[in-house]
Amino acid sequence: MSTNILDASALLHALPNVLPDKKKKLESPQDALAALVHTVFTVLGFRLIGIDESGPTRTFEDNVLPEEWNQHGPGNYALRYKHEQSSLEFLVKVVKLGSRTLINSIAIETDKAATLDISTTDFTSASFFPHDLSSSAPSPLVHGFISSNRVDDFVSQLKLTTVQKLIPGLRKDGYTDQADTNAGPSRPRGPDAPPARPHPEQPPYAPEDIFPRVSPRSPLEIGRRDLDPFPSNPFSPPSLFPGNSGDGMFVGPNHPIFGPGMRGRGPGGNGPWGGDGFLPPLGAPPGARFDPIGPSPLRGPFPGQGNPRGPLGGQDPDNDELMPPGYVSDQWS
Repeated sequence: MSTNILDASALLHALPNVLPDKKKKLESPQDALAALVHTVFTVLGFRLIGIDESGPTRTFEDNVLPEEWNQHGPGNYALRYKHEQSSLEFLVKVVKLGSRTLINSIAIETDKAATLDISTTDFTSASFFPHDLSSSAPSPLVHGFISSNRVDDFVSQLKLTTVQKLIPGLRKDGYTDQADTNAGPSRPRGPDAPPARPHPEQPPYAPEDIFPRVSPRSPLEIGRRDLDPFPSNPFSPPSLFPGNSGDGMFVGPNHPIFGPGMRGRGPGGNGPWGGDGFLPPLGAPPGARFDPIGPSPLRGPFPGQGNPRGPLGGQDPDNDELMPPGYVSDQWS
């Protein structure tokens, strides 16, 4: 089994070798990340041909960066590569974006792009920089990347999101393509699979809350009340269907027009204004001449006991053809 050429210890050992001989200083966390990206590409056989987006092809011995490689840092770094297994030219840009670092890559001739977006503090320690690797006793470089595990995590993401997108199936001893563990297997939709539909939330109330369910009626009961002029006939046979008793031919409080489907939530199913009780509060101010919606729950056996209107009381419904109390008409004057 061949050794993993992208192992964290191997990369950190190779990183100082790609920095310029006279300038082995990493000024910022972005310097360190850009140098690590270049180290990965160097180990994988990419050949550096420029440190700008567009310019003449240059030759860099052993892929060593020139001294001006980080002149636009820490905000922006540009690296151009070629590879023997591809005829394409690759551009890699490391960009600082607030507290994040973006590694944008593209195969220029095909517009095949890739992006890696990371939190800078997840993979580097800001207090470690600037760091001079040419000092007599430099601190271990791994401390600038927090730990070896953090280096492995970064390289794994770079490999998956960038290298494998630019050159799929790259052949190199000690290198293998990595499977995307975050992407689950896609399941093909069968021919009879139902279409995807949104699932709306349950409405705040069901229709039954406003219109209660009414017991089923037998077709033989239709018109029966018209044949029985007296309500609650004690001699009539009991109905096989509940809720079909009523007031016969008389329009009373129990008539079907004021039945379960029309009753509200007041006493006996009626609201405070009669009927379904949906008249809003103060819909009929006190003393107003107003016909109730339906039979009143306060109905008494004698006239004047239900729904009193004004100081003298009244019946339900009241007589709208009468003038309002205290009204003086000058129609004939």
